[in-house]
Amino acid sequence: MKAMQKPSVWASCAAALVLAASSLQAQNTNYVIDTFDTGVPSQWWATWWGNGSISFDSGQDANGDPNSGSAYITADTIRGQNTYVVARSFGGWAWDNGKPVNFTLFTNLQIWLKWDSQNSSMPLSVFNTSGDRLGVFIHPQSASWDGGRLVSLGTVTVPEEASNRWVRIDVPINPQLAGIEEATALVFKRWDPSANLNHTIAFWIDNLELQAAVAPPPPPTVSVAPTVTGLNLIASGSGQYQRQSIYTRGDTYGWVGAPGPVTYSVTIKKRPEGGWNGFQAHIFLAPTQDNLPWGVGDAAIDWNATNIVFVQISGGAGPGASARFMVKTNQGSGNSMLWSHGTLATVYSEQDEGTWQVIFNNNTDVTILTPSGTSTNFTIPAEWVQYFNGPVAVHVGAQPNSFANLGKSVVLSRVQITGVPTPLDDDFSGSGLNTELWGIAAENAAGVLVVPPTARYWFRWTLPADSDAIVMARTNLTASPWLELAAGPPIALGGARQVLLTTENLPSSSSLFLALGKRVFSKLLVLLPGETAAPGTPTGKTGTPTPQMAWTPFDVVVMAVDDNWYPVRGINHVIHLSSDDTMAVFPPDAAMVNGTVTFAGAYFGSEGTWTITATSVDDPTKTGTSSAVVVRPLQ
Repeated sequence: MKAMQKPSVWASCAAALVLAASSLQAQNTNYVIDTFDTGVPSQWWATWWGNGSISFDSGQDANGDPNSGSAYITADTIRGQNTYVVARSFGGWAWDNGKPVNFTLFTNLQIWLKWDSQNSSMPLSVFNTSGDRLGVFIHPQSASWDGGRLVSLGTVTVPEEASNRWVRIDVPINPQLAGIEEATALVFKRWDPSANLNHTIAFWIDNLELQAAVAPPPPPTVSVAPTVTGLNLIASGSGQYQRQSIYTRGDTYGWVGAPGPVTYSVTIKKRPEGGWNGFQAHIFLAPTQDNLPWGVGDAAIDWNATNIVFVQISGGAGPGASARFMVKTNQGSGNSMLWSHGTLATVYSEQDEGTWQVIFNNNTDVTILTPSGTSTNFTIPAEWVQYFNGPVAVHVGAQPNSFANLGKSVVLSRVQITGVPTPLDDDFSGSGLNTELWGIAAENAAGVLVVPPTARYWFRWTLPADSDAIVMARTNLTASPWLELAAGPPIALGGARQVLLTTENLPSSSSLFLALGKRVFSKLLVLLPGETAAPGTPTGKTGTPTPQMAWTPFDVVVMAVDDNWYPVRGINHVIHLSSDDTMAVFPPDAAMVNGTVTFAGAYFGSEGTWTITATSVDDPTKTGTSSAVVVRPLQ
């Protein structure tokens, strides 16, 4: 390619490098989750939260089979427990040997449902038009045990005819949803507003089944996008109400009792791509003397804190935005006051990019100035101000407010706080977030980052894709090798992912080709006490095995790796251990969970220098041998 002043970039998914979903099968079939023929499997079904419960009912069956039954779900909407979650685990957790389910292989989830009109005090019409209706989610394996990172498949409206008969409900599956290729649980979730309290909800479900896709999902497509320097606040979590914020390390930022005006300002450098559409930037002022149940770094401090000042900047599809000033007092774990009598002012600006200022002229008098020069002035009731008299921490962040906004971002180029004992002024021009000034309070911290001046491109790919995809570069399409880039973990963008490429992790050249690759399981790495995995090194590990004593138990860790010793997730092979010490004793064969298994209680039986070999029972060509370890006689 001809040399140019600015490097030319090509994004490639060449045939040899095509990345498909990690668990594609030659021929896919329907996946029957449960038919409840003889009961509700207690090892898989459980109430995760709230007053929901699930039990077996032999008197109801979607097929009318007298020898079968169904699952009966009930919930009581009482105060403090008006969110209830019932889940069906597939396995793949740290404590079991189950396997997560790849939802990208299926087109829809089939549910048969019947509403119990006799025992439900909440009418079905109210259930369908308030709260969350019936939310259907999956729990991705990468979330470990984090209920806040559920991935929504959709919200179900229960047909009215379900009041007197069984109905089939189909929930479509979007294969581009991040995390659905590794579902450890199917989750039913509902939240009810206060108007729905003190009701009972009851219904039956039966014949839960994933319908197979006729063809495997297409491979991902890749692209490059320009970067914008500054504080990038990306909705990279899975929840529509995720907060992606930074917060002040100090709490000397209160306005009450200040000798002069106190100003909190944010400068928006770039609005969300495609318009705000409900996406918001925000400022939270949180008194730290309050009972903050999750601390000052709480990612949902506006909900959990007892008292809060909330300044929301948001708009519609076009340019322009409004600032809304809200206060809540004496309302922990709630926000209804904010959106009712706690809203004190709203001001519109035709120009949304620029500096927004909230100026406390004194304890109660407030002015908001917008980038276009419009302003508003208002008063906070004195009886509310008393709750903010003392130390105050500041959160600055963003929130998508709808699933359609997942992956969108807003970029800030400056945050200032003036008129306080320790003024703050940060233009986010460094190589990363100033952690002496700021902490991160976010559902997904990877989406809160300072993009430095050395940033060159965002490299993006669509889903479904392998969760351990690698980004590669070469400077000549035919004559140079592909180089794996140290790009760091990808950032989720709803139905896509991206990594930041900088001058530090890209080769220097006038032309550049980028591609997405997939790690291929080729061998096993065996780690003994004293050793640590070191991907990309000649042996894949560092350290020296700790000498062992004969007949003394120790742990052996086995990992699925590629040719360069990088871990390969999603492998669940059964592993067998053996040794050149014929007297060695090992635990029974065990299955990997997400590419790793630990054998506890292995021991050698003879003095000498020995090795341990791991072999996949599922594919005996996948093996690995440990470093030699010295075994001393039992003392």
